[in-house]
Amino acid sequence: AAGSTKTLQKMVREVPVPDKNGYILGDEFLPNSQCTPLLVFVNSRSGSQQGQFLLTQLRRLLNPIQVWDLADGGPETVLESFSKLTRMRILVCGGDGTVSWILSALEKMGKERWPPVGILPLGTGNDLARVHGWGGGYGNESLLLILEQLSEAYVSMLDRWEMTVEDKKGRARRTSTFTNYLGVGVDAQAALQVHKLRESKPMLFFSRAVNKAWYAVAGAEDAIKESCADLPSKITLVADGVEVPLPADSQGIILLNIDSYSGGVPLWSHGSRSLRKRERRYSESDFTLMSYNSSPNPRRRQHAGGRMDSTDDVEIDDSLHELSYKERLAQITSCDLPSSCQDGMLDVVSIRGTFHLGQIRVGLSNAQLICQCKEATIKLKKKVPVQIDGEPWRQNTCTLRVKREKDPAIMLHRSPDESGGVETEMANLLDWAEERKVIDPHVHATLMREFSRRIESKTRQRRVKSQENLFFSMKRPKFIGNAS
Repeated sequence: AAGSTKTLQKMVREVPVPDKNGYILGDEFLPNSQCTPLLVFVNSRSGSQQGQFLLTQLRRLLNPIQVWDLADGGPETVLESFSKLTRMRILVCGGDGTVSWILSALEKMGKERWPPVGILPLGTGNDLARVHGWGGGYGNESLLLILEQLSEAYVSMLDRWEMTVEDKKGRARRTSTFTNYLGVGVDAQAALQVHKLRESKPMLFFSRAVNKAWYAVAGAEDAIKESCADLPSKITLVADGVEVPLPADSQGIILLNIDSYSGGVPLWSHGSRSLRKRERRYSESDFTLMSYNSSPNPRRRQHAGGRMDSTDDVEIDDSLHELSYKERLAQITSCDLPSSCQDGMLDVVSIRGTFHLGQIRVGLSNAQLICQCKEATIKLKKKVPVQIDGEPWRQNTCTLRVKREKDPAIMLHRSPDESGGVETEMANLLDWAEERKVIDPHVHATLMREFSRRIESKTRQRRVKSQENLFFSMKRPKFIGNAS
């Protein structure tokens, strides 16, 4: 049987037959089993003229069949043919919306294991690219350097969330998936105004800076109108089965999967609780994460061995139903876990308007932390603006139900320069162990998830340490002079 298989593989190499899409692809055509073929999707309409430029340059550097222009059609056909390559990697050149498009196409394919996805950011906010280390936008860096970084990047998991719109009778009317955030209220209203302007006059949106300026104009207009001033009377938030009261001055709530909003604003890690009173403008705590292990939290469980030193060792207790309403509400609104895009939790914050959002953006204020939950239900009593990952619309009276998708997306996180590629080697080691039957696919997936969580925790610690160093360098030195 082994001889027959080798003979068949030899025949396939010598007499290749194109698939139904015209491609001749397969692992048997690769030099060795360690090769990681790259498939590139380019949104040539993104980033002013950057998309078209990248399309031309990448086709010169790579085989032209590896680079697909999404303006010529969707990704489904190309993905179907390239999925024969078991160690394939994907590079998406576009904004967060383009990345979500590719992830949705991968989900529909129903593959047991997704190819990892890297990002070359060409959009306006590029929040998904930021949290995975690819920066806030392409600045004409060397494409050879970017391709090298992509080959050294390590795998990172990303939760995906499903939002279902139900009518008054509980019938599902619309289902959408998001990876970044879901916003209800004033932030969605500003995004909707910009969206309408872009649809009617696309020539006004020709660069990332100009696009952001239009968002600022829309926000300033709504700051005067205060179109969502009475939001708490229009919506009801239920988190993990518990109704959570909204602040009386809330004009918008945002359900975060990643701690990067509107071009890199960390709403959760720099947010504040409603009862917290600050006596001074800046303090060391403004530049560090809160101590998540300082106070006991019934929602945590301690692993065997007594260790609970990071979010890697945190599990969420499912015994909330055994507690009273006040106890459940206190646990859900404790807001003492750091934001993570792979912990199965949504971080919910409140903002007081577009002017408040502008203050947050420049560091003059903070979002108000509301709660953290595994599932959320938002009941809309009146027509309000809603957005998911920058896609806005006005939603009639309904119920929005949000829950996590079963399978996370597999992303590529840029390796930090100081790591020396250790993270990538660890991921390669797990692939090697599975190929040689040392571990089975289930163990591989379990170890990869745990590895991804631990690396995320270390990355967070490095970021906090960097912020601490920045804060201490800003302190004025004290000089003691001689008394005269």
